[in-house]
Amino acid sequence: MSVTFVNCFEIPAGREDDFFARWRGVNAVMRTRPGYEEHQLYRSLAPEARFRFVNVARWSSSAALATAHDDEFRAMVSGPDWAEIVSTPAVYEEVHTGTA
Repeated sequence: MSVTFVNCFEIPAGREDDFFARWRGVNAVMRTRPGYEEHQLYRSLAPEARFRFVNVARWSSSAALATAHDDEFRAMVSGPDWAEIVSTPAVYEEVHTGTA
């Protein structure tokens, strides 16, 4: 059963473009990992929003997602360039869906 990974990012003012460039690099790697299905990255229209970016990704399973977050991944998202970026990740299962 696939799972949805949601990661909300707090980005310091003026660092949005830098974050987006770094996120694209990390995303390029994650898309090659077994179990990756799809993603969307959202950017808030309100500059004062707490979460400036929200990443929503679908994975084939929680285990595939956990395996993808390996040492290579952790090295990519650590260090002084990421020190001011706060992320709030969680894994969700779908319980309801609808359309207009």
